[in-house]
Amino acid sequence: MKVNKNVKKLNTRKKRVLNVDELNAYKVAYGKPLKTKDYVYYVGMPALIFAAFSFLLLYYWWISLIMAVLGALYGMKVFLPKSVAKAYQYQSFAQRNKFVNNMTQILTDEGKTVTRALQTANARTEGEFKQDINELQARLIGADNNQIKKAFKTVEDKYQDDVIFTQYIEQLETAMLEGRANIDTLKDIKTYHNDMKKKQNEYENKKISHLKDMKMLGGVVVIFVLAVSFSFGFSTYVNDFARQPIGWITCGIYMVLMGQFFRKFSTYLFDDSVLEVSL
Repeated sequence: MKVNKNVKKLNTRKKRVLNVDELNAYKVAYGKPLKTKDYVYYVGMPALIFAAFSFLLLYYWWISLIMAVLGALYGMKVFLPKSVAKAYQYQSFAQRNKFVNNMTQILTDEGKTVTRALQTANARTEGEFKQDINELQARLIGADNNQIKKAFKTVEDKYQDDVIFTQYIEQLETAMLEGRANIDTLKDIKTYHNDMKKKQNEYENKKISHLKDMKMLGGVVVIFVLAVSFSFGFSTYVNDFARQPIGWITCGIYMVLMGQFFRKFSTYLFDDSVLEVSL
C-alpha cells in the first residue's frame, strides 16, 4: 500500500488547522479518503445542533441560520480534523503494538535475525506503518553500522511521541549491531507497550460512556427548554420573553455557557494525553 506523502508531514499534537489534503493523508494512511458522509456527519451535525438549540430558545430563523454557519465552521475547523487525527493516531498505535508483539515472539527463536524477523512481522502489519517498515528493511540491506543507525533513527524520529516504541526500536538497532537480541529486555518493553494499549482502550471506553451521558444530557436540556416555553403558553414565551431584551440576554448567556460546556467536552473527547509517557 502506497501512502500519501503528505502524511509524513503530519503531527497530531500540533494545534494548527489541517487542510483537506492533510486530512485525506490521515484517512488514506489507514483507510479511505474523506467522503461526503464524513462532511455530513462531522460538519453537518454541529451545524444542526447549534441551529436547533438556538431556535428552541429564541425562535428567530435568522439567528438559527447564523448559528448553523458557526456550527459548520466549528465542525470543519475543529471537530472534523480532530476526529480524523484521533482515528489516525489510534490505528497507528495499534499497528505499532501488533509489530512489537510479533517481533518479540519471532525473536524468541535465537536462530532468527532481526532482518528475518522484520520481514515476517511486517507481513502482518497494515497501512502507513507497513510502508515505514518496508523502507527500513530496504535501507538495512547491505548497510554498514552507520547506515543501520540512520535507518533506525528515521523510524524513531517519526514515532518519537510513542516513547516505549522508540525504546523498542533502539533495542532492535542494538541487536542488529551486536548480532544478537536481548530478548528479556524486548519482552519487558513489549509488556509496557501492551499495558499502554490496555490503558488506551480503558480510557476510550470511559469516554464512550461519557459521550452517551452527554447525549442524554442534551435530550434533557431540550425537554427542559420545551417544558419552560410551553408552561407559560407558547405565544407568551415567544412574544413576552424570547423576543424581548430580557430574553435575548438570558438566552444569549445560556447559549454561551452551553457552548463552553460543549467545547470543553470536545477537548476531553479528543484528548490522548493517556498515550504520553514521561521518563
